[in-house]
Amino acid sequence: MTRPEDAPLLVRIPNWLGDLVLSLPVLESAAEGPAIFVGPEPFRDVLEPRFPSVRYLAASRAARWAPLPAIRAMGPRMALLLTESLSSAVLAWLAGVPERIGYATEGRGILLTRRVRRAGPPRSTARAAEYRELAAAAGIVPRTEIPTLKPMPGESVKARAALERAGLKGAPYLLLAPGASYGPAKQWEPKRFALAGAGIARRTGSAIVVVGGAEDREAAASAAREARSAGARAIDLAGSTGLAELMGIVAGADGVISNDSGVMHLAAAFRRPTVGVFGSTSPVWTSTSAPWVSNLYAAYPCSPCYRRTCPIGYGCLRSIGPEEASQALERLLS
Repeated sequence: MTRPEDAPLLVRIPNWLGDLVLSLPVLESAAEGPAIFVGPEPFRDVLEPRFPSVRYLAASRAARWAPLPAIRAMGPRMALLLTESLSSAVLAWLAGVPERIGYATEGRGILLTRRVRRAGPPRSTARAAEYRELAAAAGIVPRTEIPTLKPMPGESVKARAALERAGLKGAPYLLLAPGASYGPAKQWEPKRFALAGAGIARRTGSAIVVVGGAEDREAAASAAREARSAGARAIDLAGSTGLAELMGIVAGADGVISNDSGVMHLAAAFRRPTVGVFGSTSPVWTSTSAPWVSNLYAAYPCSPCYRRTCPIGYGCLRSIGPEEASQALERLLS
């Protein structure tokens, strides 16, 4: 019979790729003991190779309760909820997890046995620090504050294959990520991405690789087209790579320019020179603070508004010129 102290820790991981990356220091420490990670199916490819001893259970908006039988069977002693949704607390409660730790959001406080108090108003503290606060309540002390990734061999192999299929074999490249699934209020204009990267690419003899999800194809195609018009060699891989390939491609880039998106966080975790462009969101909350990261943020009076769309013209994004991004990346590359 499993003793209570030997029972696993259940961690409900974040649903967004960027947030997942920011939570990595907590996940690394949690994985030192018996643990269960519950989260989106695509993140299995990120976490299972890095934490082979951890059981990964997939959950989605359409299948919120799918992990319930497996959780009950494994009998975790505690649930650490890095998500703030009501459904994640309901899942832990229905599974009979005796301790349930998280922020009392979405009216779920009654389902938590330990409600963690925020250090300040919502979105005023760095997201990574919020995850550390939650971890501390569960007795977990991360070894580092800065999320760090190293490419797995399979990711590098898949990345090389994807680049070779696109006609880019062994050449250095800059990475552009002009998409943002959250909405256009986080999306810098594709032409500005292209102009920011093209000059550096021409000077260094690098190619430009544009990445993104299927929903980013239009923006990526535009950025690649504009980069070619500006005299750079550019390939567009948006919508054609899986997450493992994407990670290998990000890890191999000489430099990265990205919106506030998952790619930005991956690049920072892989310690690539990274320029992040912020519009409706705030670098105070969601950026990585590191010497190899530069955040561009106009700090308009109405920003950060965290809106998906802007009713007054996206001035916070349009006030950031391509020369600012290219100069910021040049400084990081030097």
